[in-house]
Amino acid sequence: MEVGDILRLFVIVSGVFMVVRAILSLAKRKMTEPFCLAWVFLFALMILSGALLNPSQMKRYVSTRGLILTIIIVSGVLWGLWFISTQVSILKRKNRELAMQVSLLNNDYEKIIKELEKLEKEK
Repeated sequence: MEVGDILRLFVIVSGVFMVVRAILSLAKRKMTEPFCLAWVFLFALMILSGALLNPSQMKRYVSTRGLILTIIIVSGVLWGLWFISTQVSILKRKNRELAMQVSLLNNDYEKIIKELEKLEKEK
């Protein structure tokens, strides 16, 4: 198997895997919709580039060892960015939930204050 074929196979398989992972992350509510949409778009571009590009002369410029090193580095960077995206999405959801809870507590506080004022007027 040539170096170019290995690269094409890696790009297509990893793109398909990550599209499925992005959709599952959206379903499990680990990632918000804008992040998921951006990741799916990126991975769809990966799949298209792997399917359409044919790096036939790559063996001349990159050795197999260099290709494996590059794949490991790119995978690590993508994993790190994916991790940051999921953590930011989780924090955004928690922040929204906390804002709702604070709003409800403020509403209850205002009701209690009005009742206290009414009780003080009755005295």
